[in-house]
Amino acid sequence: MFWTAQRRYRLVVIALAASLALLVLVIQARLGSDDSFARVQPALHYRISTAPPLPDLPDDYRLAASSESLWCQDRFGAPYLEKARDSAVFFCNDESASRFTCFLSRTAGSGSERVDAMCHGRRAVFDDSLKRFRLGCDPRPLTPDELDRGVPRVPDGLPRYWYETGPGTVMDKAVRLDKTAAPGRSQVTTILVKREGDANPWHSLMEIMSLSWSVDLLQMSLDPETNEPFLGPADGATTQVVLLDGHGYGPYIDLWRLFAKMPIRRIHELNASEPVTDIIVPFAGGGNTLWQGDWDDLLCRDSSLVKTFIRRALAHYNVPAPVKDDKAVKVTFIRRTTTRKLIDEETHMQALRERVPHIELTVVDLAAIPFAEQLKVVRGTDLLVGVHGAGLTHLMFLRPGCAAAVEIIPAGFEHRGFRNLAQMLGVGYLRAHAEMRRGEGSAAAAAAATGWQASDVEMDRERLVRLVDHAAKSLYNRGMKSYDVV
Repeated sequence: MFWTAQRRYRLVVIALAASLALLVLVIQARLGSDDSFARVQPALHYRISTAPPLPDLPDDYRLAASSESLWCQDRFGAPYLEKARDSAVFFCNDESASRFTCFLSRTAGSGSERVDAMCHGRRAVFDDSLKRFRLGCDPRPLTPDELDRGVPRVPDGLPRYWYETGPGTVMDKAVRLDKTAAPGRSQVTTILVKREGDANPWHSLMEIMSLSWSVDLLQMSLDPETNEPFLGPADGATTQVVLLDGHGYGPYIDLWRLFAKMPIRRIHELNASEPVTDIIVPFAGGGNTLWQGDWDDLLCRDSSLVKTFIRRALAHYNVPAPVKDDKAVKVTFIRRTTTRKLIDEETHMQALRERVPHIELTVVDLAAIPFAEQLKVVRGTDLLVGVHGAGLTHLMFLRPGCAAAVEIIPAGFEHRGFRNLAQMLGVGYLRAHAEMRRGEGSAAAAAAATGWQASDVEMDRERLVRLVDHAAKSLYNRGMKSYDVV
């Protein structure tokens, strides 16, 4: 009996072992044929692929994916940065203790010899007695090929623009190439800026945008000395903007810290204890490509450069996406208080409120509120209306695809800058000319302006109502709105 039970026990064990073996075989077969199991297996180091990264697509693929002309891409798209990166020129001889590199851009158009530039210097020391940075660079002679290509001599040949701005002016005021300087290792990065002014939104944003592109360019360019980018995202924490001008800080000052997170300083505040620093002389606002073609109707319908800057500015000020309703087209009229005021503005605004259906009209003096508040107002606007002027720069912060701008232009004036900008950003645009009348603005404004700049504008009320009515109806079925147009 005992042996019979023992035999049965052995048979059961053998059967279980056979079953387990069969189960293992089934699982192995399944693993070999079912990808869903293979994905969860731990990777073994010896099985990691060491194949080189795939090469990028040929350039014509990128061009085929864009509907923009080469002219537009070279000025408002990524090729602007790529071509500037590929144009890098190293100006110091091999014995120099410092390095000075400039990136060049030639987009000013046929017939123009202008070459825009931004520059980067390694290991500069601040000389408190001179109130200048000394860069241990002994400039080398330019080659015949470089001269034929229009490479400027440094520092005298670097570009200069209106209002005494540009790399040439910055070098004159703040940098001395001195082969006797013996710097150590850089601890910070200093961006040297001479602004055109502090109050005009168009001029200020062109300058800050150009700085943003300069920083992008340095992050996508390799320094042959280190085989690393000239600038990295983490460098923002040790980067400062130093102002060379005497203008007030103005409403846009915080936007200069879009990349440079250290406090903004003025050059006269620096002293002999300043650490060794790399220096950046950015592209100037006067060379910003948005100035190009602003008297012509451009066919450019996109701009990755401008759109990226807009996203960064909105994120910098933490401007939230507006909560939209479906009840009214939110119209914001930009009030001007010095020149180019709309005559009988109050009466005109009342007529719009009474006669244009489905609108909610607000009149705002944008210059009277902080820039962060300006952004919130414009971001919540469906239709931005104003007389030609820098205030219409704010159309760049309208929501693409569901907002529009109306520009009232002085008679005989054919500026296209805002029209072209709106088209690049996917924002609707309408315009109408109005008669000029000599204004009664402040004496300072009148003294600084002539012609159309000093004039107020007078527009027939019926024309204004029709203009705004047409613009509002163009938005009746955008976003969450749904209205009959007729």
